[in-house]
Amino acid sequence: MNWTEKYRPQRLEDIRGQRKFVDDAKYWIERNDMPNVLIYGMGGTGKTTAGLILAKQFLGENFDTDFKEINASQDRKLDTIRETISTFANLKSTGDVPFKVMLLDELDGMTKDSQRALKRTMERATNVRFIITCNDEHMVEYPIRSRCANYLFTPLNVEDMTDMLWDICNEEQVVALREEVVSFCETLNGDMRRAINELQASAFSNTSLKEKTKEFMNNYNEILKYLHSGNAGKAHDLLLQEVFLGRSVKEICNNLHQCVLDMELNRQDMFKSLAHIGEMEWRSRNMTPKILVSWFASQFM
Repeated sequence: MNWTEKYRPQRLEDIRGQRKFVDDAKYWIERNDMPNVLIYGMGGTGKTTAGLILAKQFLGENFDTDFKEINASQDRKLDTIRETISTFANLKSTGDVPFKVMLLDELDGMTKDSQRALKRTMERATNVRFIITCNDEHMVEYPIRSRCANYLFTPLNVEDMTDMLWDICNEEQVVALREEVVSFCETLNGDMRRAINELQASAFSNTSLKEKTKEFMNNYNEILKYLHSGNAGKAHDLLLQEVFLGRSVKEICNNLHQCVLDMELNRQDMFKSLAHIGEMEWRSRNMTPKILVSWFASQFM
């Protein structure tokens, strides 16, 4: 069984690092009512899990009949809104529940026309509460955002990630030192889903966490060595490799930042590198990753 499913939180109390959302959700449950909710933030922080837990809390044993989940990045078409969502919203609930719940996962992948149609559906569906998740809130139409209570799910801190992975290690009998788990978590930028997947891969391949940590950071150390030795072309190739592997610019920046701090560089080279890394992350909202890493490599030529 996939460990991300096996150890997926089942209660609000199990959600780590998102205290504001958890406190508000408990209040909604006490009142037996809730607003439409938009949860946004980077992957692996528990957005979908939080939505599922909230729906189960309200629907109880009627969850199977009065809950619907749509992955909006896959069901992008206007027909999805007109047919699937509208049909669900217009049907009466089957049990004694305050409302039905619809989870729209990754809404930032839905077309603008579909999002506009969703706005009208949200206005008319008084018997449905919408839980919407996305990575980038700015890719969601403002009229939808304004109709929801908005919650940013921040990357998990190293302490919370370490505690969770340490519990899994003990449960699955994975041999590791706690210090190795801490170092391992420091390379994953708060992505708990990836941390659990990588831990499972490590256990199944009989690779130590220390080796995994070194494997994660080796590419970034090579990138910085090439940049500071004048070989921007080689560094550029490795940066593109990271982009094609699906790494976000934020993740690339965080790992480069950590490597710079760990390397033995003179102060001028260190702060020059940190400045360019910071500017790359700042520019990431307006530039595509492929173009952005090319810009970054060119700053060292």
